[in-house]
Amino acid sequence: MPPAPVPKTAAGIRDRDPDGHGNARATATPVATTTPVSLTPGPTQTLPPGKEVEFQIMAGYPSRFTHDLTITFSGGKGQDLLKKNIDVRVTKSTGEVITETLQPVIGDEITITDAKGENRVEITVSLVTGGTYKVVDKIVEVP
Repeated sequence: MPPAPVPKTAAGIRDRDPDGHGNARATATPVATTTPVSLTPGPTQTLPPGKEVEFQIMAGYPSRFTHDLTITFSGGKGQDLLKKNIDVRVTKSTGEVITETLQPVIGDEITITDAKGENRVEITVSLVTGGTYKVVDKIVEVP
């Protein structure tokens, strides 16, 4: 006698009864999902007056041979009002996304290697008084 057809439920999950004794179990088919990355900069936010901070973004530093991109915290009037971590997100021209953190200490830096081409650099800061601000979102070309 041929096996009975496997019914499909409303959620698209097939009920399986492997031994035919009424102990069916649900199995789901995995679905691959990808979050698209964008090299298009979005809007930035301005910190309140007296709470400004600055960053230096250098393409090709310290080495043009390894296509480095260096991001350095330069300080500012609001440096003492920043929470412990500054979030940095770099989307390389290859689509690879790198997330790092900077400390709110003048001279703290991160270097991204193999960043040849156009890279999207996003920097987000949070104030101890409340509020999160995306202060940098731009394309940086690394030779």
